This record gives sequence, structure tokens and C-alpha cells, in this order.
Amino acid sequence: MKKQLMFLAALLMTASSVCAQQKAGTFSITPKIGVTASNFSGKMPLTVAYAISTQMSPSESGVFHTLSEENFPEMGAIGFNESKNKFGFTAGVETQYQFSKIIGLSLGVFYTQQGASYDTKGYSYTSKGGVKVAINDNLKVNLNCITMPILANVYIWKGLAVKAGLQPELAVSKKTSCDVVISYHDPSVSVVRSGVEIKSFSLSVPVGVSYEYKNIVADLRYNIGVTDLRKDGDAGWNSDFSSTSKNRTLLFTVGYKFEL
Repeated sequence: MKKQLMFLAALLMTASSVCAQQKAGTFSITPKIGVTASNFSGKMPLTVAYAISTQMSPSESGVFHTLSEENFPEMGAIGFNESKNKFGFTAGVETQYQFSKIIGLSLGVFYTQQGASYDTKGYSYTSKGGVKVAINDNLKVNLNCITMPILANVYIWKGLAVKAGLQPELAVSKKTSCDVVISYHDPSVSVVRSGVEIKSFSLSVPVGVSYEYKNIVADLRYNIGVTDLRKDGDAGWNSDFSSTSKNRTLLFTVGYKFEL
């Protein structure tokens, strides 16, 4: 983080001596659309929990049964923590006020798909009790977020700008997708549940670069999470997990700038 701040400070110093073609005192609005590649820093624990329930015979279908170990001969959970990039989509709009030919301030609202993927395709496990667990595809944590970037934009050459700021993020949907098959030697019914405990609100520091040509704006941005996403902190089912896990998202967007 210190190296990034020093780099941005150097760009700000050089920007004062470079002629940038931006109109001071103007407002603009830029709708944008693009793609994302996101992951978690540290190790975010994801679990797949299963329960095996004995299947009732037709003669027992009308009989009330209490929950007991006999009804559930085996329950268990499998954990994963090595995540990798998950690709998604982003769309939104940014407004900008140009204080001078060099400095501008932008505010935006975006719908952004974030999260991570876990390399579980082809994974198999057999418990001591004979329960077989097979995962046919990568497990994915899907975070659908509303992100609100607040950015300082410094134009260092014509339409070329570097930017940095602060971004609140609100996860409006948190889901885990999985394709898990459970098999057991006796007639049974299996129940599978997967998930992670993730906070709904987080903060990121976006840094990036953009280029504008004839009102077309291409923007490459990296969002560095600064708040912990994990609800349980360092109290996981495996003490080897790092105590924090944060968002990491790379975005590339294209937009059209309208002068107001």
C-alpha cells in the first residue's frame, strides 16, 4: 500500500507540468459496462455440509418420527480455503466535476459481480461410514454488490488519467453455487448445504488508469479491499486460516462521456 501511495504522489507531482485537454468547471456523466475478475485475499473458508437421512418404508410414511441418530446415521462437513479468480460483470454510471484541466472528482454507482471460485472440480471423498461425496464442478461464492466509487482523477497527458479513492461496497446477494452428489450404501435421502459467512458491507481502495478518446472512455481499475469480509474473524474450523480475508477485484470497463 505504501508503494502505491508513493507512486500516485509522484504522478501528481509530474501532472502539474503536463498539459491535459480537459475543460475546467464542467460536469459530465459516463455510463459504463465491463467485466470483472475477483478473488479473496488470505484464506476464506468455504464448507460443504451434508446429512444422510434413512428412507422410510411405505408402511411408515404416516408415522411420526422424532429426529435422532437413527434417523441421521451420518452428518459431516468438508472444508476448502484455496480460492482463485471468478469472472463476472459490472455496469453503472459515474458523474465527474472537473476542478481544473488536471484534477477532477468522480462519484459512481455500479452493480458489480464479485466473489471467488474454488478448485473443486473432480473432488471426491468417502467417509468412514461409507458416505461418498463427489463434486462435479468448481464451487463458487457469488457476491452481487452495489459499489460506490469516489475517485480523484489526475490527467497526466491529454485524455490519460490516473485515479485513486475510496469505495463503499454493499453485498445485496450472497450465494454459493455447487454441484455435489452424495451416495450411501443404504436407501437414504441426502441433504447438502454449502456456504461462507461474509459481511454485507465492506470498503475498498480503487486505483487505476483511464483513457478518453472522442468521448469513449476505457478504464482499468483494481479494487483493494481494506476491511475484513469474514464474520467469524480468526475463529474458523481450521486454525491455519489467516485471520482476515478481503476483496480483490480487477475491472475493465468501457463507457461514453456526456458533457452536461
